[in-house]
Amino acid sequence: MNQQPNTNDDSSIVNDTGTSEVLSNLLEDGIEKDDPDQLVGVIKTLVGELQVQYEANDDLRTAIERRDERLIHLETTVERLEREQKEYREMNERDKAEIRQDVTENKRATEQNEAHTDAVARKVANCDGREERTPLEQVVRLPDEILHKAKLTANQRRARTIAMELGGLATTVPKGKRLDSTTIKDQLQREYGSAHDQTVARVMAFLDRLGGDRTEVVHTGKGKAVIFDDWLAQRLKRAEQFTSEAVEGVLTNVVSITTRTAG
Repeated sequence: MNQQPNTNDDSSIVNDTGTSEVLSNLLEDGIEKDDPDQLVGVIKTLVGELQVQYEANDDLRTAIERRDERLIHLETTVERLEREQKEYREMNERDKAEIRQDVTENKRATEQNEAHTDAVARKVANCDGREERTPLEQVVRLPDEILHKAKLTANQRRARTIAMELGGLATTVPKGKRLDSTTIKDQLQREYGSAHDQTVARVMAFLDRLGGDRTEVVHTGKGKAVIFDDWLAQRLKRAEQFTSEAVEGVLTNVVSITTRTAG
């Protein structure tokens, strides 16, 4: 079937060649042009053929319209996805910039915190004016009810918890008492519900730092351990918490306590 565009409507198609072939075939079969009945039959046949062609054209036109609608939908979807991808990239770049800034600020704050810790450890005041007290002992003796005044970090609080339980956790070694990383992790899990390896490492670092010259971190066959000398181990074992009424002031971050004098 030879389809040709309709000059009146480019979207429709007529089959002039097919219609002419039908007429020629009928005439060749001996139909007389002046025979009314035969002509009526030819016309009906042609009308039927045209009807079929127009219906086919309608179906084709509908299919083209649907195809155009799908193309428009796809173009709209592509534009939306490209716009969302651009917004996502911009958001991702902003998030990465904020993360880098937070990491830098946290690193700076940690360095300042550790520097202050070192300064306090070097300059810690005597609790009662008569005997030396390490910052670790000061932390242990700080009353729970005013613990917030010391502004301890989360890991400093954990180090305080471990130091308060030293007598029941540590093992005896020639240099004093040893507290290994596995024991610290188990105790932190019991106290706080979880303990990451990095948290354990930070707690051990604080125990070593607050203990001053009387503590050291050593490597063992199974990891690391904190060694407390006998003097500090005994002091922590006997340490009693002050009452809040007895505390005159608290030097924050790493604790240095001053007590009220009698009278």
